Amino acid sequence: MYEPPTYVSWPLLAVVWGTTLLRLALVRSTVAERRMNAALVFASLSLVLQRSLAQTWLDRWFGYGFANTLSNVCIILTAASLISLFSAWALGPARLPRIHVVSLSMCAVAGAILIGLSTPARSRGVAIADEGGWPFAAYCITYAVPILSVALLNLWISLKAVRSATPGRERRVFLAVIALSLFEVFDMGVVVTTGVVNAVSEDNALTESHSDSGAFIRLLVVSAGALISVGPVARVLGHRWRSRQVTRRLQPMWRTLTGAVPEVVLELRPADRRALSARSRLDRMSVEIRDAIMILDRHVVFELGGHTGTAPPVVTATRLHLACLARRAGHRAHGTGGTAHLFTTDVGGEPWELARLADHWRDAEHVAAELWARRLPQFGGPADPSARVPAQV
Repeated sequence: MYEPPTYVSWPLLAVVWGTTLLRLALVRSTVAERRMNAALVFASLSLVLQRSLAQTWLDRWFGYGFANTLSNVCIILTAASLISLFSAWALGPARLPRIHVVSLSMCAVAGAILIGLSTPARSRGVAIADEGGWPFAAYCITYAVPILSVALLNLWISLKAVRSATPGRERRVFLAVIALSLFEVFDMGVVVTTGVVNAVSEDNALTESHSDSGAFIRLLVVSAGALISVGPVARVLGHRWRSRQVTRRLQPMWRTLTGAVPEVVLELRPADRRALSARSRLDRMSVEIRDAIMILDRHVVFELGGHTGTAPPVVTATRLHLACLARRAGHRAHGTGGTAHLFTTDVGGEPWELARLADHWRDAEHVAAELWARRLPQFGGPADPSARVPAQV
């Protein structure tokens, strides 16, 4: 059997297994995602079973050609997972809740038939394709029918969906799936034709040709499927990266605010804290910052003694720093909170709004320290100028 060069096969195997492992770790929240992951696991195993090392060990223990048959069984189980996946897309996950178990069971029976059909040839130390005859034709038909069913079902669903898909990435994905399905319909037609021709004719040139190219075709098809399914992984990783970036930007502001208002921090057990996703951590931090600002609003001083011409985010951050200093110093809250709601509304509670404010947090800290050192009345200092401490930078 033809095995593609190492410089071609190993990068493609890395793409397939990398996508599979990342999806298993990151993309598993819905029924459709879990069924897609199952299909990728079976398809990835089928590629490993076609490597020479796996074939050497399995063929040594179970007879010549067993690794190739087991690889074909994995592809049939891939088809079972895809049937359940496409039914969830077409009918919804609640319509046929047990279809995955049923389809896997039926395809497992088909896989057992493949192993049974290949047993006589393996006992004689030859591959079933080399022995030929009607057992090989039955082998090819049993292998092709589940995959052909998946390809036709996927083609029907994709042709219906591509017309209503939004132009751009979504439509390109459906077009790629349609092309892949058409190719699989053609390839399975060749498999069935190969088996029948081998049974009725002594010329097995078509069998040898398809056997030589089959491993490489499977590698290309599975790699194409992995590339199509890598989109959700990229989106999840992108969301995690952005959430962590915003969390890092918010951290200095969060430390200052929660140091002044520690009661806003929601306590969690260490195990629960470790289980939080990057987005959940960001949401919790944003809520705690927002709650701290709402508590500090009655300590906010709007008159900054000549610094009102500074950039608005720096002014807002300075007011928050001064409010933190006032609360830590035990100064009495002032006002009724009527202006406070306006202040907290201006700050905004969305993570990106808070991050924009946090970007000026260090600069505002120096301004606030300078103002606080002047001991002006609005910062808790005496009304008599002669009793104030000179400004210190």
